[in-house]
Amino acid sequence: MTHWKFCANASFFGVRRDRFNQYQPDRSLEEKFRLVSQVGGLSGIELKYPKDFQDPSLVKRLLANYGLALSAVNVDTKDVTYFRFGSFSSRNAEARQSAVSLVREGMDLAAEMGAYLVTTCPTIDAYDYPFQIDYAEAWGHFIESIRAAAAHRSDVSLLLEYQPNDPHAKTLLGNVGKLLFLCVEVGLPNLGANLDVGHAFAAGEAPAESAALLASKGLLRYMHSNDNTGEGGDWDMISGSVHFWHWLELLYTLERVGYEGWMGADVTCKHFGPVEAFRANTLMIKRMTGLLDRINPERINELIRQEGKTAELYEYLSSFL
Repeated sequence: MTHWKFCANASFFGVRRDRFNQYQPDRSLEEKFRLVSQVGGLSGIELKYPKDFQDPSLVKRLLANYGLALSAVNVDTKDVTYFRFGSFSSRNAEARQSAVSLVREGMDLAAEMGAYLVTTCPTIDAYDYPFQIDYAEAWGHFIESIRAAAAHRSDVSLLLEYQPNDPHAKTLLGNVGKLLFLCVEVGLPNLGANLDVGHAFAAGEAPAESAALLASKGLLRYMHSNDNTGEGGDWDMISGSVHFWHWLELLYTLERVGYEGWMGADVTCKHFGPVEAFRANTLMIKRMTGLLDRINPERINELIRQEGKTAELYEYLSSFL
C-alpha cells in the first residue's frame, strides 16, 4: 500500500476551547513547531493564515530549523469580526471581497513558501433558522466568490473542506455532494477538496465513498485524518478509535484511487497533550495500513464484486486481526 507523507495542523497544538472550557494553553508559533517535531513520523506542518504568518521570515526559519515542509496554508475565513453574516456567501459585498482577498493572499504565500496548496473550511457560511437566508442568493454569492478566489492564480490549488455544522446549525458546504456541485459550478481546475474524515462521519457519510466520489473527478488533493462519533458533532478524535472498519475501508479505497497527497491530521486534545494525541493518530493509521498490507486486495475485490458475500468478507478480514 501507499505510505503517505504525514503532517499536522499546527492550530491543534495551541489553545483549544469549546463553549465550556479551555483545554490547552496558548502557545507561540515556535512552541507549536517544537511540539510537532516531537510527534515522530511527521514531515509536514499546516499553518493558519493570517495568524501564523505575522512574520514570514520566522516561518521560513522554523521550517528549516525543525526540518518540516509546509504542507498547506489554512486560510481562516471564520472570524466573526468581519464575517458575522457569512464570508463568501455574505450579502455584504465588502465582506465577500475580504474573504476573497484573504484566500488570494494565502495563495501568494503558499506559492512563495513552495507549498502550492491552500485550504479553507467556510463554516461561517451557514444559518440556524428557517427564513434566515435567501438560499439561491447565498449560493450565488458563494459560487461567485470561490471562483474569484481560485482564479487568482492557477499554480496554487484551492481546497475546500466541507462540514455539516458548527458553529451554526446548518452549513452551506455541508457534505460531499454540495462540494461536488460547487466545483462543477465554479469550473476551475485548481479547485479541489480537503477531505476531513471526521466531517464526513458527522455528515452521515462513509468516508470511503466520499473519497471515491471526489477522486473520480480529480478533486481529492488533501486529507485531514481524525474520527468522530457520527452524531453530528465535530469531536476530532484519534483515527480508527470509533470507526475502525470504516477507516480500513477508507485506506483501502485511497490506495485503489491512487491518492498520493498529504495525510494531515486534526485531533482535539482534551485529556492528554497534543504530542501524545498526534503520535497515537499517526501510529493508528500506519498500523491499519500495515494490516491492509497483509491482506490480499484481489481477494477483497473478488468478495466485494459478488453479491451476498459480506459475511464471508468479514470472516476473511477478521482472520488477520
